[in-house]
Amino acid sequence: MQSPPQYPGAPYYPMATENLLKKRYVIALNALGLLAIWLAVIIVIWTSDLNARGFARFLTISGGLIAAFGSLAAALGSKRTSDMQNLGLLVWAGLLLSFTVTVLAWVGR
Repeated sequence: MQSPPQYPGAPYYPMATENLLKKRYVIALNALGLLAIWLAVIIVIWTSDLNARGFARFLTISGGLIAAFGSLAAALGSKRTSDMQNLGLLVWAGLLLSFTVTVLAWVGR
């Protein structure tokens, strides 16, 4: 039985998912989510247009979910974090979701 032909170059190894869960990416997702919530609050303060309020609701929900799911993925998927770091990320995700619901209630008034 013959071995498959060798191709020039480095062998291909698929990238592991936990390599995508770096601290910089988690912080960037949290910053992006909080920025979207902040922008929604600014939109609600500056205008009373119903379409703008609908866009503010969209920004609030999507920003909160992006930030919370980023922290949740880092807590559950990273092998490099300790148990206390995972607990902190889970608590942070819960606080983000409660903050999102509070802002969403304020935007919808």
